[in-house]
Formats: sequence, structure tokens, C-alpha cells
Amino acid sequence: MAAAVDWLVAAIPEVACSVATSDANFQSPDDFWSDAANVETCLAYQDRFASGMDDKVRAAHLIAFYSHQLSLVAGAIYLASGLVASVSGLRFETYLRPFDGRTLAAGRFHFFVKLSPGENKGEAARSFHDVFVAQLKPVIALVKQRCGLSARAQWRLAADGLAGAFLEIGRRRGEEDAATEQALAIVKRAHSPLASPELHFEKIVAEAPHARTYRMRGGCCLYYRTDAGDFCDACVLLDPEVRRERLRAHLLDRRHSSP
Repeated sequence: MAAAVDWLVAAIPEVACSVATSDANFQSPDDFWSDAANVETCLAYQDRFASGMDDKVRAAHLIAFYSHQLSLVAGAIYLASGLVASVSGLRFETYLRPFDGRTLAAGRFHFFVKLSPGENKGEAARSFHDVFVAQLKPVIALVKQRCGLSARAQWRLAADGLAGAFLEIGRRRGEEDAATEQALAIVKRAHSPLASPELHFEKIVAEAPHARTYRMRGGCCLYYRTDAGDFCDACVLLDPEVRRERLRAHLLDRRHSSP
């Protein structure tokens, strides 16, 4: 488990995780999200990603951002050790990140987690699912009340966040197939609020041997409603073949721009 956290800190610094701390600056998740100032800070932070956001767009971006960061932490631990992490402390903090040869101030969630014992593969997926859903349920209810974005729209974004995080972890660790299999075992559970028929993984081939697995979204972040916004390349609102064409073009662009 410690190795998984060390790997996460080194590989994905845009999220922070602690498993033992005496830092009094953590709040319980309930206390964090019941503090109106925290909620407004997190919503306002979403404005850095686009101009012209209304409250529903901010809400969509916040739940996507939070669920993705939560999934990076819990997913890294789960995929490496089989342990299920639950959040007992939370804060939103500023950190410095390198970008295009310079350093920028950015925001991230810092999770203080506790761990449940490992279980067999099927039970572990159920346990991860149940803990993840329980942790998000009050956040989604609060965001719905504050911003008016439906719970169903938020759950789809949360499932996308989980699937995208597992894909990212698996790709970085050279275990992509295993990671995506585990993600689907969690988000495709019967009667789950995370379940969405549209969410899936698909391998896109541009020019052989250039191929990449993408997460095809089940939810929409509403970015197209911002000033100068557009549909994401994997947006659920796009026709499937349009998505493939856009992702092929993205792959080719990556190929031709690589040194």
C-alpha cells in the first residue's frame, strides 16, 4: 500500500494523498462539504478551465474534477494492493506544478484515507463500488441543491471520472487492460447509480501501429456551453463515428508533433 501511495505522489502530483498525519488542517468529508466557503471555493476554481460558465457548468466540472481525483487516489491503492480506501479527511489546497517550461499555481484535493482489508476479486469490486458511491452521495446531493444539476447527470460524470482515472493509472503502470477491466467491474454493476450503457473503453487506431485506448463518456461536462466551448472528443453527445474520427485525428497530431 505504501508503495502505491509513493508511486501516486511521484507519478500524478495533481492529486495528494496521506495515510498517516497529525495535520489539523484536514476536515472530515462531511464537515468539508457542509462548509459553504469550501463549496464556493471549489466551484469558483472551475472558472479557470473556461470562461462563461454558469452554475450548472461549474457543477459538472466540479463533480468530474472531484470524482476523478478521488478515483486516482483510491484506484492507485486498489489496483496495486486490492485494498479499498475511504476518505476520512479532506482539504482543497494550492500547489505548484510545472507547465510548458514554467511553474503555475493550481488547486487539488488532498485526501487523508483509511484502508479496508483486501478481499477476493469479486467482493473487492463490490466493496470499492459501495464505498465510492457512499462517499459521493452527499456531495452530489449538495451540488444538486446548490447548482441545480441533476443527480443522474452527476453520477454519469462520476462514473466517467472513475473510468478515466483507472485508465490513466493502468496506462502509466503498464497494466492498462487489467485496470480497465477492474473499472468496468465497478461502474457496470446492476442497479448502480454509476451504471451507464454509453460508458465504455474503445481502442482507436490511426495509422498502424499507432493506437490508443480511450474512455468513451457516458456523461457530459457541458463544456460546449461555455464561451468558445466545444464538444470533448469523447463526448457522449457526439455520434460514435464522429468521436472516432476526432480521436484518430488527435492521435495523428500527437504522432506528428512528437520529437
